[in-house]
Amino acid sequence: MDINQLCTVLAACIGADATQRTAAEEVLKQHEAVQGQAVNMLRVAAEEQVDAAVRQVAAISFKNLVKKYWEPASPGQPCLREEDRAVVRENLLEALIRSPHMVQLQIGEVFKMVVYADFPEKWPNLLAALWPNLVSQDEGRLYGGLYALRMVARKYEFRDASERDPLREITSAALPVLLQLLQQLLLNTSGSNQVAMLIKLVCKIFWSCTYMEIPDVLLQDAQFVGWMQCLLAFATQPVPAYVDQIPAADRHSHPWWKAKKWGLHISYRLFHRYSVAKHAKEGNDKAFAERFVRDCRTPFLEAHMQLVAATARGAYLSPRCLNLVFQFLTQALEVKDTYAHGRTHWDGILHNIAFPILCFNEADAQLWEEDPHEYIRKGYDIMEDMYSPKTAVANFAHELCSKKKAHLDAFMAMIVQVLNTYQAKAQAGSATAADASRMDGAMMAVGVMVRLLKHKKPYKQQLGPMLSTCIVPCFASPAGHLRAKAAWLCGVFSDTEFADGKGQGATYSLLLQHVVACLADTELAVRVDAAVSIRYFVEEVEDVAILRPILPNLLSSIFQLMGEVDAEELLSTLEAIVEKFDEEIAPFALQMAQQLGAAFWKYVNTADEDDEDEMGAFAAYGCIKALNTLLASVSNLPDLYGPLEDTLFPIMQKMLTREGEELFDEVLEMLAYFTFYAPCISERLWGLWPLLHAALCEWGIDYWESLLVPLDNMISRDTQRFLTCKNPDYLASVYKMVEYSLKGDFRESEIVCAPKLLEIVLQACRGQVDACVGPYLQLVLAKLPSTESRSLKDMLVLVVANALYYNAPLAMAMLSQQGAVGQFFTAWFGLIFVSRKSGKPGHFRRMHDKKVCVLGLVSVLATPDEQLPPEIQAGMPQIMAGLLRLLTALKAQKEETDALAGEGDGEPAWPEDDDDGDDDDDNDDGDEAARDAYMARLAKMAATKAGDGGDDDNDDDDGDEEWTDDEEVEMPIDPVDPWVLFVDQLSALSAANPVRHQALLAGLDAGAVGALQAVSEFAEKQRMELAKQAAAAAAGQ
Repeated sequence: MDINQLCTVLAACIGADATQRTAAEEVLKQHEAVQGQAVNMLRVAAEEQVDAAVRQVAAISFKNLVKKYWEPASPGQPCLREEDRAVVRENLLEALIRSPHMVQLQIGEVFKMVVYADFPEKWPNLLAALWPNLVSQDEGRLYGGLYALRMVARKYEFRDASERDPLREITSAALPVLLQLLQQLLLNTSGSNQVAMLIKLVCKIFWSCTYMEIPDVLLQDAQFVGWMQCLLAFATQPVPAYVDQIPAADRHSHPWWKAKKWGLHISYRLFHRYSVAKHAKEGNDKAFAERFVRDCRTPFLEAHMQLVAATARGAYLSPRCLNLVFQFLTQALEVKDTYAHGRTHWDGILHNIAFPILCFNEADAQLWEEDPHEYIRKGYDIMEDMYSPKTAVANFAHELCSKKKAHLDAFMAMIVQVLNTYQAKAQAGSATAADASRMDGAMMAVGVMVRLLKHKKPYKQQLGPMLSTCIVPCFASPAGHLRAKAAWLCGVFSDTEFADGKGQGATYSLLLQHVVACLADTELAVRVDAAVSIRYFVEEVEDVAILRPILPNLLSSIFQLMGEVDAEELLSTLEAIVEKFDEEIAPFALQMAQQLGAAFWKYVNTADEDDEDEMGAFAAYGCIKALNTLLASVSNLPDLYGPLEDTLFPIMQKMLTREGEELFDEVLEMLAYFTFYAPCISERLWGLWPLLHAALCEWGIDYWESLLVPLDNMISRDTQRFLTCKNPDYLASVYKMVEYSLKGDFRESEIVCAPKLLEIVLQACRGQVDACVGPYLQLVLAKLPSTESRSLKDMLVLVVANALYYNAPLAMAMLSQQGAVGQFFTAWFGLIFVSRKSGKPGHFRRMHDKKVCVLGLVSVLATPDEQLPPEIQAGMPQIMAGLLRLLTALKAQKEETDALAGEGDGEPAWPEDDDDGDDDDDNDDGDEAARDAYMARLAKMAATKAGDGGDDDNDDDDGDEEWTDDEEVEMPIDPVDPWVLFVDQLSALSAANPVRHQALLAGLDAGAVGALQAVSEFAEKQRMELAKQAAAAAAGQ
């Protein structure tokens, strides 16, 4: 397609005829990967003679083409030819510089992608072409050059030191040029927008160049002095007068205030990092910090105090700049010298400047009236909160009042005066909107000081009376924002130890009563704040009897609100209610699931429509989290799971695909509940297995641990379905998933759970999968020699141990066929006898692992001579030694675990799981124990995914996590006691094969004989304990 044809097609893409638009778009799509298309698209976008609208369409199409074909997402996808890429690189900078703003934005995205992909290796001449533009007298070229340099520098902003060499070269050359430019710009009196935009770009480049370390060039005297003087001057330099004539609602987005924001951002970062020299890293950072402390710390503090003082006289600071100034001042409070320098000013700043910012202002009032939904969104949006002046002021107030009690006393005296003044005026009917605004700020201040007030005398004794006399009356205020703030504040103090109790008593009940009443308020924001506040009351309540009568109305109000607003915090309240009421929530479970399901689909659809809607994604996550809490609360009511499955199955079906990757862990947890607690695993739940298989093998290798739980449930709870179904063939699927994992190029920490799935099959299907033993052993033996991590190595060995327990003669025959008997057993015993510095085993650290090894070796011990390979017959003494080593370590581990569990702290350092069958608890409710154990497993799964998921293979690490069991579920080997099994098999061997029995005993040294005696005695103790448990269980029936 030549240039003229391309222009015609692009023009058709924005034409009025929908049919022509569709046809033109299809033509573009067909030619995307054609040689020369990318070059021609760039030419059209950059050509000044082409219509502006066509240029913009060309730029957008060019961006999308480069995004798709410059660095394809996966191997095998089409890629731009290197000839085209070379032409694009050669002309891209010039196109960026010469393009108008709207086109420049699109080409800038392309420039960024190409820089990240190709600079400097494939684009070595870029900087040489870029530098002349930084000294150009043409403002357009200057701006374009700075714009490009910013993207080059940004590539290295967060890189490790070893990867920042290109940035160091850029910084050394660029900072002197940029300093000279910035000095000229600050002297420019035109006040034009272009000057502000150039200053902003210079600041952003400086930010990127100095983000991770102070460069050498900045330690040069002229550069240090020049840059610090410029930053200081720009901080206090007023914006051009005409900017103040712009309406306040629009002023913050003006180029001058955007430039100011970047200057103040740099000042705050420098002060935060370098205002205490001893905290700086050795090298350049330390040298810079020492000079910054000496020459800049105090002048920068005074400049920021000057800025806030000006606001008290009516000067404007944009919200983001105000936020940064108070962040700076908060940091200054933490530095001894700067705190002392401003000592005489701090209370004045807090009382006269900070407090008014906390108050309900005109912008708040306008938003409250005109767009309550947006008011609510901003109030609960974490990003809005992060950049809000009120948040920065609140942090400043808390930090200052934490420094010395005198600050707290002075501030609270002022706040009490505001509270009393408002109450007096409210009672007299003379309270104005301004009074309500200050009262709002006072309540906000009290909430900000919550941690101090609850622990400092005399305030902690006065909280109850203060809330009752000053805050409760606000629930009757005609000002809706005061009712909302009162509901919020009561929630903040709901965990207070009042004189009449914590989570109970008259004060707690009074506050709760008024907050609950707000659920029927006429103002939406009041209802939302009340619903959010109730969460904290629910979490603190001592006796749910207080809440039980209002539970139906409470849930109804929350459900109604969920239909009106998108506030993730409502889900947290719902989740708190479910957790607190547990089984009592059952009558409402189906309705809750339906409401949460509907909310989930709404949030997901919102996120789909707007890719940048992170809050919708967060809210969808909150829905799934609340649903899982609900499923946990009704886990002992299995009949509810059928109706709940009807509601939630569509969520699982859709979100177990790539589309649900961000929620994959949580949806797998949901599936785990259904496959474990439902009376049976339904046909449609089995229908999700192929989705799990596809997810693992296509994109979800790092979800192995979470995937394993529902797979385990399905295999263990419906073994016959698993074995007999051929469409799909679940047994074949297991092999393919494990094969894909063990043969693929993955980190070993990602695939530890793969061999675990083979263990589950061998245990759950004992005697029914003989044909799988050989292929399973072949898989693990092929992977074992190259495995480095301890955890994966252990799991691979355990597959063989499980195969031996499954059918020892068959397993040894398969090992013999593969010529691996001697090599494997030598490696296995090598691992068994590895010790850490503490003397504890270096491998097979969990009780479960030791038990599986024992079961496998005892099975070998029981195999007739004629079925033993020669290597095993000759190695019987080693097998006996290995068994005694494992059983002795297992005995010690069990005794220590039992002792710790019996100390009464309820938190054993080595939490037991049901895999070991060693629970001495007399609780005869086996189902309840299984449920509790399964809950523990799901909780651990969630906690593991929240961490880094890394594999800890420090051989000398004696941390408790290396010594614990983590499969808190029942397994087929649980009833088997390893010590009893060993002793019984030894006894049986004495009768059946006295020659081998005698040979085994004869080969024991004195230490081994003692170990055998101890193991035998412990086995008898275990046998008696098991008999007691069996008798108790029978009596219970």
